[in-house]
Amino acid sequence: MVSTEHRRRTLAVISIFAGGLVVVAFLVLVIFSYGPLNSARDDLNQARTIISNDLANRSLFTSADGRARLANDIGSVAKEAAEANTTLSNSESISLLGHLPVLGAQRDGVLQLAMDVEKATTTGQSILGALNKLAESSHGTTVGLPALASLEFSVVADRKGMAALDRPTSGLIGPIASARRDFDREDAKLVRLLSLTAKTIDFARPFLGANGPQTYLIAGQNNAEMRDSGAVLSLDLLTAQDGTFSLDHATTYGNYILSSPANFTLPPGTQQIFGAYKSTEEWPEVDATADFATTGQDMQAMWAQATGQTVNGVIGIDVPGVASILRLTGPVMVPGIDQPVSATNVADVLLNEEYAGDTVNNPQNTRRDKISAVVKAAIDEMKKERIDLGSFANALANDVQGRHLMVWSAAPADEAGLRTLDAAGTLTTSEPDRTIHLAVENNTADKLDYFLRVGVAMKVTVDNTGNAIINTTIRVANGALPNQPPSYQYGPDGVNAFTPGQYVARVFYWGPVGAQVPGSVNESGLQVVENHFSLMPTQHGQVTFTTIIPHAVRHGRLQLRLIPQARLVPDKFSLSLEAPSWKVSGRTHISTRWGKTLTLSWGLSH
Repeated sequence: MVSTEHRRRTLAVISIFAGGLVVVAFLVLVIFSYGPLNSARDDLNQARTIISNDLANRSLFTSADGRARLANDIGSVAKEAAEANTTLSNSESISLLGHLPVLGAQRDGVLQLAMDVEKATTTGQSILGALNKLAESSHGTTVGLPALASLEFSVVADRKGMAALDRPTSGLIGPIASARRDFDREDAKLVRLLSLTAKTIDFARPFLGANGPQTYLIAGQNNAEMRDSGAVLSLDLLTAQDGTFSLDHATTYGNYILSSPANFTLPPGTQQIFGAYKSTEEWPEVDATADFATTGQDMQAMWAQATGQTVNGVIGIDVPGVASILRLTGPVMVPGIDQPVSATNVADVLLNEEYAGDTVNNPQNTRRDKISAVVKAAIDEMKKERIDLGSFANALANDVQGRHLMVWSAAPADEAGLRTLDAAGTLTTSEPDRTIHLAVENNTADKLDYFLRVGVAMKVTVDNTGNAIINTTIRVANGALPNQPPSYQYGPDGVNAFTPGQYVARVFYWGPVGAQVPGSVNESGLQVVENHFSLMPTQHGQVTFTTIIPHAVRHGRLQLRLIPQARLVPDKFSLSLEAPSWKVSGRTHISTRWGKTLTLSWGLSH
């Protein structure tokens, strides 16, 4: 008779053996599943890499060749996703994993990711098709409004679909969780891009006259005589109706001299700082303020007083902005200029050659500012050629980033859209308590900014309580030639300058809202303080401004938003960050050309 103890031992051995068989079967299942899972993951990673590279290369959207490559890339992504789906669907071992805890979640996560990548490719193909139809229906200076509306419908719908693909990683582990996070990151980028595209189209349709004729004043901003932007010395009118736009009134501001101030009241801070400029009466002075919304309203009122005509908005464009258009059209001929004007020589022609040799009192001087005339010639050239609409839009978008192109609309909804797109030329679109802007403005009646070079050195120190002390040094070098005779270009004006080539600089620094900026005045939505100095040819001068941002470190991060002045040659910019009591994540030394808004962020922890 078998004892109870013997039976117990026998059952234990059987149990251990059975458990061992389960473990072995489990391991075999995992081993056989690893190959298909790894293969599918590799396919999806390749697809993600293609998506990431294309989203980083916006130029693919701006030409027929680029969109053809994009279509090919989308096809490759679709192929990778399909192969991943096939691998996963045909694997029996992966199918069995679905019945196991933890591993079942990994299987489901990979399957979901493969389906989401396929959905993304469908979205990409939809948008690309609508974009190509828009490009095909647009030519010269006419945009196909029905195709634009169709693109907007596609973008809005696809944005919602892509937003739904951002899924949590809960339950996923290892490389599968990492792949999911990578996809979600690219998905978020695409959602933001689609959102921005929808807002752009929402503004573009009424701007192009979809709801009726529109008229905009084009203000040619001269970078050889800087205010916050270039001085407004030439004017034109842009008209738009049913998707077609044209320029037809290029002229000098000298033909629209006002005998009294326009019916526009400057904001109190602007009046206090810039009131002496007579910027509601003198066209070259309207750009002294950094807020283009104020400038636009001012110019609308001035144009109405000069002509009796009320425009729907104002567009400011400077010489670098004109160069962007000329890169698309090629050289143009302009009445009064004896050589073709191209992207390569436009700055030298308009800001140097047109003034060189002119005497101070030459009565023709006001007729020699031809920025708007060059813009008109370029737009006229677009009528003759098939300029890709995407390339044109991309050029304008790049100019917006450097404040070389700014737009104000009298329609509140359109103005709100412009602010969202950061195209309104305002300083307070986002994070006004972290925003800094500065400008070197010419305080003489000459064209010496063509020779000027500006450098900005910013030292940021974070104390142990999280306050940021910012010392900003602006260095200005006058590269004008010495010993020149008096001229329209070199001066002197006999008011602020008394020697040819003498540059009198008013340096303005706008500090963040809520910061401590000694002696500052609320202006353009921020806090402005100024200093000034005079420079003879070959001399340089500098001034330093100090700002304290209290409690600048928030939730473990320090952020700054730095908006540049739209100079012909972007300022040299350097920044050093010191935080002795903190561990800093991010670059503590930065050196670059300040040609567009810089958004800087560091992680700080004790």
